[in-house]
Amino acid sequence: MPSVTEMLFALDLGDRVVGVTTNCNYPPAAKSKEKIGGFFINLERVVSLKPDLVIMVEGAQKRDIERFKKYGLPIHTINPRNVVDVMDELVKLGNKMGQERVAAALVSKMKARLAAVQPGGFSLELILRKRPKVLTIVGNNPLIVVGGGAFIDDIMKQAGVENIAGGSKAAYPQFSFETLLKENPEYLIIPSGTIAKSEIGREPRWQKLAAVRENKILFIDADILSRPGPRVVEAVEAIAHFIYGKKN
Repeated sequence: MPSVTEMLFALDLGDRVVGVTTNCNYPPAAKSKEKIGGFFINLERVVSLKPDLVIMVEGAQKRDIERFKKYGLPIHTINPRNVVDVMDELVKLGNKMGQERVAAALVSKMKARLAAVQPGGFSLELILRKRPKVLTIVGNNPLIVVGGGAFIDDIMKQAGVENIAGGSKAAYPQFSFETLLKENPEYLIIPSGTIAKSEIGREPRWQKLAAVRENKILFIDADILSRPGPRVVEAVEAIAHFIYGKKN
């Protein structure tokens, strides 16, 4: 998984990585690694690389995990559901790989960066102010948004904003445009590749939203927003800085 690849490279373990998926595009050095498939993993290719350890994501790769275990491959699973989990998994991986100090230093920096953008780190006025109403759109036609329990929902919380779809039991519920207009979020967050800025600009219905008229739309790198890896802090910072402004 791309998130696992990013974790390993962040722990200075890139030279020990022998295989990655075709979706692993960061850091650039990951692109030169042997490819073992994309959404569907090639078991034979994995076996041919003779790995000492195969690291997989429990929730997203359950079927392959069971298949690999039956084949006798050495599997280690991680399952980060939120930002804190990401840091915890980095520490666990660091301990397992003999990179305890690297992991501790990395997580310490991540925590410091998160603390710097928390609403409590801003002025008293911002602390007392009601959190801005924000909606993250991850799909168009139909309109799919980030609901409660989704990994991105926790990123939004870490950035100090209120997810107006956070009450939904579904991680990624479908919204009608009428619901979007009714909720009328103060800000919109749109991952790259979801909806083009030009499309929003030329469609009259989008102009009915205050966030669109006031240009309060954050177009953000989809990778940093959706991957539970070390760059998740960049997503939190991007949202907080866009909405609250960057501290001096």
